[in-house]
Amino acid sequence: MTEGVGGLSSERARPAIADPQLIALARESKEEALEVMYNAYKTRIYTFLLRLSGEPETSDDLTQDVFTKAYQAFATLTKEHKVLPWLYRIAQNTAIDHFRRRKRFAWLQVSKLTGTRDEPLMPDRHGAVPEQDHVRSVLAELPPEQAAALLLHALEGYSYREIADIQGASLPAVRSRIARARVAFKAAYATKEPGSPS
Repeated sequence: MTEGVGGLSSERARPAIADPQLIALARESKEEALEVMYNAYKTRIYTFLLRLSGEPETSDDLTQDVFTKAYQAFATLTKEHKVLPWLYRIAQNTAIDHFRRRKRFAWLQVSKLTGTRDEPLMPDRHGAVPEQDHVRSVLAELPPEQAAALLLHALEGYSYREIADIQGASLPAVRSRIARARVAFKAAYATKEPGSPS
């Protein structure tokens, strides 16, 4: 378990299939590998995208795009790859491309989805924290690359080096993104009124 934003904790999921097995399967049958990968990781990728986009339909579309891109990029996987970080990299790039096209970035207020069919299937431990909407509105003000780095570190438990691999950035760039995100978050959290619009 790792401590997340605002003291929230998260736990990394254990894969349903070992990475080397999935990569080997991708060499033999791309369709079977895609099905196994999708079943193993769709919820985590969807939840990550949902936290970034704030829109269930958009997140669903982006999730489909991520797995389509992953299928097309199976040939780039090597024995050294870790599949989930590779998928997070595709997801982050897909989301950032989408946000840049739309010129906006929003955070989901998960409380609005509670009890609906769009609620993430993966348990969201943030629901127990009273100021969750306040935290999300503050996070919405961060640049997407910083927000994604902070999410990957604080909520998914990835190391800076792993995030550098996921984001295709240098280790100093990731350190800088997370440091800036933390400083900006703390400053905005202390001054922003709960419930005020982003």
